[in-house]
Amino acid sequence: MTIDGPVPWWSRRRSRIRAQWPTCLPGIRFCAHGTLTYRAHVSLQTGGSATARAAARLALDQLGRGITGRHFPEQLTTAQECLTLAAARWHTPEDTPGLWLKAHINLMLSERDAERAQRYQDALREVTLQLAQEDERRERFRQAVFETPDATRIWWLDRHLDDLGSLDWGVFKEKILPLVGAADDIQSKAERISQTLLYAWEKLGDNPGQHARFTATVRTVLDQMGWNDALDWLTPGEPSAADLVVGVGSDGGEARSVTEAGTAR
Repeated sequence: MTIDGPVPWWSRRRSRIRAQWPTCLPGIRFCAHGTLTYRAHVSLQTGGSATARAAARLALDQLGRGITGRHFPEQLTTAQECLTLAAARWHTPEDTPGLWLKAHINLMLSERDAERAQRYQDALREVTLQLAQEDERRERFRQAVFETPDATRIWWLDRHLDDLGSLDWGVFKEKILPLVGAADDIQSKAERISQTLLYAWEKLGDNPGQHARFTATVRTVLDQMGWNDALDWLTPGEPSAADLVVGVGSDGGEARSVTEAGTAR
């Protein structure tokens, strides 16, 4: 837009403006009233004064709607200042060459729209407060219950004090404990290791040979790691890993241990 004023001054026209321009909230509008001053060049005047007036009013309406539509009802003062800066000086719309206009417009909210805007603000404030309270409740719950695995276990136990028969630690380990920030605690590690060893022991069944091989393997691992002080739990007299190495005969027969092969010789 250009801002140089048109001449001569006696060819300018004025028109009273009353309009309703939208706000950011659907159904709530600013009431606009004031004075529009405009001047049209010959190309617009050929259609008569009504044509020039219509073009000026449409240009002002487009300008006003573009400004007020970006503001909430409670931003009335800001919208007013923006409109004053945009319309108070002479300018020509980009899409209407030959037309000059300026306007002094006052914005206000009707009593009905002001009440609607206040109800919206009250509802928005209530929802925002509820969300903030819910976030605070969850954060405090997380800090109190899920800060450490022990605190989570106590909370789980407390929930089932009235019916200990329904206490299911399997569900706790599967569903609850992974939510704890420091779930990888010593007790959890110990439980996982014990479950792994229990699984391996159950897989051995009642086969003495399988038990011997498993024990010998554990003994060899502990010996190679230098953890000989942990060998006390193994049954004295258990065969070593070397005694339990399984081989296949040259004739493709049944596998035999090294001990058995040496005896056969």
